[in-house]
Amino acid sequence: MNIWAWVSRLQEDLREAGHGRVADLIDRIPDDVNNRRPDRVAAALPEAIAAARSLDNPWLEVFFRHWGLQGRMEILSEGEIALQEASSLLEFAHRKEARECPQSVCVTQDIAGCYANVDGPGWAAERLAVCEETLARIDPTWPCFDCISREYAIALQDAGRAPEAVAYLDRQAAALSEAGEETGPRFRWQQAQAVWLSARPAEALALYEALDGLEHEQAEEDRTRRAVDRACILVELGRLDEAHSFLPSWDETQPGQYDGWTAAALAIAGYQRELNTWRLGAQFQEAVDHMVRVGAHRKAFRIAERQARLALARDATWTAARALAVAQSQLTLLRAPLDAPASLEQLTAAVAEAPRGAALPVPAEALVDHLKRQEGRDPEKEAQWLLGACLERPDDSELALMADEALSACGLERESSRHLWRFVEANPTARRLVYRLLDRLLKVSDDAGVERLVALIDPLDPPAAHWCRACRAHHQERWAEVGEHAARILALEDAEAARRLWASAAMAGKDFSTAVRLRKELEARSSELDRDLCFDLLTAASADQDWETVRRIAARMGMELDGTEGVVEEDWGPVLMSIDEEGESRTCFGRRTGPATARIVEPAPPDRVQHCGDWVVFDATPMEEPPVDEEARKEFVYTYRAVHTLQPGEFAPGWVVDGAGPDAESYERFRDALRSEGWACWIVSSDEYAVTDPKNPEGERLPGILVLVATPKDTPDLELHRALKKLTRPWPHPVSWLALAERVGADVDHHRGVVERYGL
Repeated sequence: MNIWAWVSRLQEDLREAGHGRVADLIDRIPDDVNNRRPDRVAAALPEAIAAARSLDNPWLEVFFRHWGLQGRMEILSEGEIALQEASSLLEFAHRKEARECPQSVCVTQDIAGCYANVDGPGWAAERLAVCEETLARIDPTWPCFDCISREYAIALQDAGRAPEAVAYLDRQAAALSEAGEETGPRFRWQQAQAVWLSARPAEALALYEALDGLEHEQAEEDRTRRAVDRACILVELGRLDEAHSFLPSWDETQPGQYDGWTAAALAIAGYQRELNTWRLGAQFQEAVDHMVRVGAHRKAFRIAERQARLALARDATWTAARALAVAQSQLTLLRAPLDAPASLEQLTAAVAEAPRGAALPVPAEALVDHLKRQEGRDPEKEAQWLLGACLERPDDSELALMADEALSACGLERESSRHLWRFVEANPTARRLVYRLLDRLLKVSDDAGVERLVALIDPLDPPAAHWCRACRAHHQERWAEVGEHAARILALEDAEAARRLWASAAMAGKDFSTAVRLRKELEARSSELDRDLCFDLLTAASADQDWETVRRIAARMGMELDGTEGVVEEDWGPVLMSIDEEGESRTCFGRRTGPATARIVEPAPPDRVQHCGDWVVFDATPMEEPPVDEEARKEFVYTYRAVHTLQPGEFAPGWVVDGAGPDAESYERFRDALRSEGWACWIVSSDEYAVTDPKNPEGERLPGILVLVATPKDTPDLELHRALKKLTRPWPHPVSWLALAERVGADVDHHRGVVERYGL
């Protein structure tokens, strides 16, 4: 069954009704989930759900909410924190107006996955029941049959019934095959995992190796995630060196793999003791904190236990005791404790018997200097000493700062925050500690904490209080408010940081004249050439069209400009512009027209915002460093981030010309003829692009060409159609501009025939 047909029809209707943004989100949100970009999903979801509700479309709301939960379950391993939304969506999907939506079936996977994250074994029976109920309503032709079958197998595994999961998946695979459906890579992955958990690791390893050999997009997408399983299997087989080489780096791992990753890393570090360092402990701590935060209680318990055992093995009793406390707190939240109490009892005894931390190596007042002289420092050990020294010297800001650094290095963010609060409450005028605490509060968006901090320091240090307010406003993108507080700071003291922050906010708020004024003040105070500041000033002055300042700063930086006055718009060669489009950046070609301006020359594809012809201001600091090699530098094109449009290009949406390409000379005549009309033409296909030869479909393919064309908004589409028809007539093969032909009511059958014959 095609459960996506309604989605395609809806997208067409939305675009025709002028809701192109919503139609784009229908593609973008699932794509971001599948490509494991949870931050982008979270940013787009509120807008998507609000749009579905404003359109009074319950099916679309089910669709968006399902995909939002899908990412939270699989990527972020969210448990209790997502349970209310999962339950609410399940209820909504069963309402009369929504239950016929094909994606309402998928909601079963969301609720089952959520309970699996909360406590897999504890909720196994309920998960099996809800999957059974859903599977009874569909058949193997539904894509959901694969997903729900896998969810059922996971529940069997969590219930300790892995051999049953193997047999069950075999039956479901047979049903899929009988219905003419394939068992995809993720289904086969679940089969391999069930075999592994059935105490057949060698057999499972062979299945994982076969999956890694598949040339399939989905198999490639999941390779890193499967590698965590594979490392765990190799550990079981005693092949620890291989396991270490196979285990992805921590930076490649997302929360959905933290449970397996920490299990493998613990075993590997037991074998290669040099790997068991405070850095590994900090990674385990990040995993523990995440699982506690999202309410994944079983995983939090397991990882905290592993953290404690890892710490004991490196004689870090302080860390082990903290991890033990987390495990104890999570035990009470497990619905089915199973063997957890016995395991925790053993761990508690081991921690109790472990040696306590050593005394300070030097007197408290000498500890900072002593530690700075050490090589190969270990913040895990230092944190204990430093916190002890802070008790002796509660007003020593150097000790307090170093203690915070040690705690942060170990991933102990909550302990670090408590430490900072203790110090700042006793020393509210210690700005470095106040600002360190402010950074911590802003990082977690703790607005109430910032208010508390401001109330504490305002009576004794008003400039610092205004700085806290300004930084919070900047963090929350309230640009005008940043300026209000920065101005109050400058009325009390001459603060360079306040001017810089205000200038940044002014640029973001499009108050370019203020940004120019502030950056001029900063430049006047700089005795030496500050290139970063000059780049910033060039950008601000270009946005403000203050060409006199642009010319003066350019000269100071050694940039040669034509003339001595007036608008700066010259030809400085090709440049790449990174343009933000509603949270997603797109790069396109332009011609640089000055130190911080460019004209976009590449037309956009039909489904993207048209920027062709735009005259833009960019951040004059390049986004990439040029290559070191001298020859490579000659061909290098700099990329800059666009920050403001001085003048829109006024081009209409682009059209695609696709087909077998002519020779280079013919294409150049075609391109030049279009550009002579003031139209845009840009080839976007690579040298490898090829199309089918209709005379020899099984033979060598023909070189292809894919061109984007666009005209000014006042040019009739029919005029472009006629020009394309005339200019491509001499080409050896016909090419297609199907969408444009449909728009102007031309011979659509001809273009569809080209698409079919040439395999476009």
